[in-house]
Amino acid sequence: MWNYRRVGAIELASCAGNALPDLRLHFHETAQLCLVQSGKRRAETRYGIVEVTAGEWLYLPAGLPHRFTDSASAEGRCLNVYAPLDLGAYPRCLPVESIRPMLQSLALSGSSLAGSERSGTQSTGPGNGPLPIQALARAAGVSREHFSRTFVQQHGLPPHRHRIMCRLNGARQAIARGNSLADVAARFDFADQSHVGRLFR
Repeated sequence: MWNYRRVGAIELASCAGNALPDLRLHFHETAQLCLVQSGKRRAETRYGIVEVTAGEWLYLPAGLPHRFTDSASAEGRCLNVYAPLDLGAYPRCLPVESIRPMLQSLALSGSSLAGSERSGTQSTGPGNGPLPIQALARAAGVSREHFSRTFVQQHGLPPHRHRIMCRLNGARQAIARGNSLADVAARFDFADQSHVGRLFR
């Protein structure tokens, strides 16, 4: 079972049993908090593996590539909260009491995530398209290979994959606000609607 809804400035997703998603390495534009209600969750990041059990929150900072490495089980239940929070640069386990007041405040604020899209996440060239990685490396005064290695060390993903994830995160938020797939595809530099769909899958 997988449910999704938005409350004020936060997005909520609850899942149970084998509905726990098995996603590849990815990141979110806002912080992710995962409350484990039963079972456990184990997240792999560039800082190592963080495991949380029932009654604990897993905090993943905005922009941190991660993937869950636990296998879904029938007793597993969790609530994922995606919110504009900054609780530090590192993933960690947090007690429930430390998060509740912040989430209540965000939920009651009535603010939206409309302004949270990072339209400036891609460096653009003369045609307003993304600059090739080679051009970014040249601007930094290093080889493409050195630029890519350094980028992976600092961001946890290769430059091209990071750029795609930024575009997909922005597209997801635009779709959630009711924009058409055709508009989203054009706005985030996808070839067409089916291109967006393929990358989402």
